[in-house]
Amino acid sequence: MPGHHHRSSTLKQSNKSHKSKKSSKRSIKGLQGGKVNRTSIRKKNGPGVSKADRAHMAKQRRMKSKDILLQQRRLQGRLNMKNIDSIIVPRVVGIVSLSETEFDLESITKGFLVRGADSSNGVGETSSSTNASYSKFKKEGHITYLTNTTAFRTMYKDLNEDDASVQAALDLSRVCDCIVFLVDGRDVNQKKAGPITGMSIGDNTSTTTSSTNVQQDYDHLISARGDRVLSAIKAQGLPTPLTVLVNFEGGSDDDGMSMSSFVSMKSVRRSALKKKLELKTYLSRFSTTEFGEGNNKVLEIDIPPTEEDATYELANKNILIAGKSRKIMPNSLIKDTSDACPTRAHFIRTICTMRASPPKWVCNMPRAYILSDNNSENNGSIYDSATGELRVSGFIRGKIPWDVNSLVHVPNVGTFGIKEVLQSHSAFSTISKRKGVTNDAEMNSSQVLATCEPEEREPLNMFANPDALDGEQNLIGFDDDGKDRDDQMDTKKEGEFKEGFARPSGWNDYQSAWLDALKDDNDILDDDDGIDHGELAYELNKKGDDATVTGMDLDVEDANYVSEQERKALVEQRKKDHEEEAEFPDEVQVGEDENARDRFARYRSLKSFRKSFWDPKENLPGSYASIFHFGSFRATQGDIMADMKDVAVASEEKFYEMQDNKKDKTGDEVVIDDAYSDEDDILEGCVASGTYATIVIEGVSSSAFARISPTSLLTAVCLLPHENKMSILHMGLCQNTQCDEPSGTDAPVKSKDALTFRCGWRTWQSRPVFSQNNLNSDKHKFERFMPTGGTFFAASVLGPVTYTPCPVLVFRKGVAENRQFIALGSMFGADADRIVVKRIVLTGYPTRVHKRHATVKYMFYNPDDVKWFKPAELVTKHGLQGNIVDSVGDHGTMKCLFNAPVQQHDTICINLYKRIYPKYASTETTNDSGETTKEDILVL
Repeated sequence: MPGHHHRSSTLKQSNKSHKSKKSSKRSIKGLQGGKVNRTSIRKKNGPGVSKADRAHMAKQRRMKSKDILLQQRRLQGRLNMKNIDSIIVPRVVGIVSLSETEFDLESITKGFLVRGADSSNGVGETSSSTNASYSKFKKEGHITYLTNTTAFRTMYKDLNEDDASVQAALDLSRVCDCIVFLVDGRDVNQKKAGPITGMSIGDNTSTTTSSTNVQQDYDHLISARGDRVLSAIKAQGLPTPLTVLVNFEGGSDDDGMSMSSFVSMKSVRRSALKKKLELKTYLSRFSTTEFGEGNNKVLEIDIPPTEEDATYELANKNILIAGKSRKIMPNSLIKDTSDACPTRAHFIRTICTMRASPPKWVCNMPRAYILSDNNSENNGSIYDSATGELRVSGFIRGKIPWDVNSLVHVPNVGTFGIKEVLQSHSAFSTISKRKGVTNDAEMNSSQVLATCEPEEREPLNMFANPDALDGEQNLIGFDDDGKDRDDQMDTKKEGEFKEGFARPSGWNDYQSAWLDALKDDNDILDDDDGIDHGELAYELNKKGDDATVTGMDLDVEDANYVSEQERKALVEQRKKDHEEEAEFPDEVQVGEDENARDRFARYRSLKSFRKSFWDPKENLPGSYASIFHFGSFRATQGDIMADMKDVAVASEEKFYEMQDNKKDKTGDEVVIDDAYSDEDDILEGCVASGTYATIVIEGVSSSAFARISPTSLLTAVCLLPHENKMSILHMGLCQNTQCDEPSGTDAPVKSKDALTFRCGWRTWQSRPVFSQNNLNSDKHKFERFMPTGGTFFAASVLGPVTYTPCPVLVFRKGVAENRQFIALGSMFGADADRIVVKRIVLTGYPTRVHKRHATVKYMFYNPDDVKWFKPAELVTKHGLQGNIVDSVGDHGTMKCLFNAPVQQHDTICINLYKRIYPKYASTETTNDSGETTKEDILVL
């Protein structure tokens, strides 16, 4: 209808709301919170930041980050502004052969690379180090080449060839910025009977036939020695790795071409090219597996028979280029400044331009170190036996400057003090020659950069010898107002016996309360009852640490002094004990003719292994009086690292930024105010990193210097505060995959065996204690044998304090007089209060069972033992708990009561615990007078 409009009704329905007294889960969750809305970047009283301003701010942040990276690169020793001749610090490149051929391959490759340099120094097959300069790459073109066979090998003449190669490679990898692994291309056609055990390249589960054949054809390129070297270097920490395939021209390929006269030359070249591509594919997979995804690049070096052949080929190439050109080319372009060998030029360009750094634990830790320079006399080190001074010349490297007041450790020699640091000049310096300074004038000038203050230097004594009358203590990091434990110590004289209440040795006051149950028996409190009132504990504690051991506990290393049959019997017994320990862990059987209370007098029972209290200062051995105790090792390390960070920042500001701003644009000197007065106090006695200097080390005995070879390079590293003090070190270790040899002639590794620990820059021998690393308890269970199968465990060792992070490599002396690499890991810290508890389990069997009661036999064999262990708690292998009620008869039978009915086939156990301590491994040394003495520990 026209003019009609719809109108809504006034009777609109309105539903009732939900009358719930409780909120829904969704509303509760919404009220609790959730997504936080982004706050506006606009100011309340002003306009917002424009797009151009935001772009400008982002650019400023990028420039700031770039400046920080540039400063860090300069601190690593690229250019030294402090030294008067501004010598460029060369990059250290280590050369290690993984093939069967070692010395020839390394020396030929090093000589081939050095011949392509503009200038070099220290050239020779037996030279410890060689410096080369490539002017095309300017600052980055200074390289120091070190080979595994010449740099540190002469220090390990007492070892066999393979072990010496492993130890020298570990020393080499600590000081290298880049390490080059060589693979000999001549070994491609020399296939062996089978692949190297323990080496798996790529994915073994792949079903591709061609890749599997390639792996089988080239597995022999990596020798057994190369596999050991590679495993050890990876465990210690890799510098920047690089894999290089070394090809020798005029070899088997040319011979094959001459022999195959019926095959076309094109097919022969195609076959050779295919073989080379397969070899590079294998090496690329090898590099990816061993070094990671980012380090799978493989370079090639083609070494011609003679250098003249390569020069002749380059000349012919220039003639062809000139002939094809339509223009007349000048002689400068025809001569060409490129290398005669393209592969060598590509390798040098990669080495000079790539980003390389030492291992992370070396470059990240605030330690300055110096590598002796072979360009000086006697490989950069001079020893004066009359004064006992050792002079080491080289570039100072590291994040922080060299502190003359700190102690210095020379690997394989020892730890000493520094007398002074002299300014020296490298014999290989192109910059100083451009200044017109002659080498004679450089060598004659020796300016003292820093002199040691003896009162500010730490003492060289590693052991604590506190004077109680003078208030001295062997404590580090404790509060000055801490409780004095001298008031709580027993004041009885040494050797005097004080009779007390009967309790096992090692039990404290709260544990002796368990013996109150024995007071109910009147015959126990008599004086003539035959119960021990401390006499047994006194006799046991009176024994020294060097107690007599039985044949079961004889060290494998000591077995070298017995006959061959006795040694084999010892190894077989060790293997048998290892198998029994794996099948019945911690179970001990008591003989019928021995008393359990005498044998286990030092053990105690715990209500709960995790919650029961154990005093860490109770009944400590005598060796703990001469070591240092930390209140908090983590806090002490944090304070030291913070101080070193301040030193690094101050050195950057003083030695670099001040030199950059010292002169204005006109060249006039700028007056420098006292802005760096605070930095001068921190950097007093410090020498900038990157300086070529001579470190004068004092107090070096002739016997200590005799441990090294005069033709070997030396390394000296600064020690941080407290790092020369003895304490209990704890390491997290894991068994090396190549520890178990197929022959099986070596015994399992047992706790307190004499092992060699290579911890960072230092090496020593000690007897460790293996244990589990319990995170939710202050007590850690002792392990009789080193865990196998990739299980992680902890090792407690007596040794010098070392800050983390620091790699740890463990070696032992094998039956064949070789040094086996058995475990690897890292440092936890130093804590003398870490409790390692040994557990033993005494087992018995129920003969009669009635509900919760049981009669147990074969745990003890006399009633006195039953009364002695009556306060201890019983457990069963089915999870029941109980206690001893009474002794039955005269043969050790006892009545027991449990918290639930006992089954006939159950096993009754008593868990006893005793704290275990690590021990020293004595080492024989010879002093200057020729006398042989034994030292508890010798840190090299």
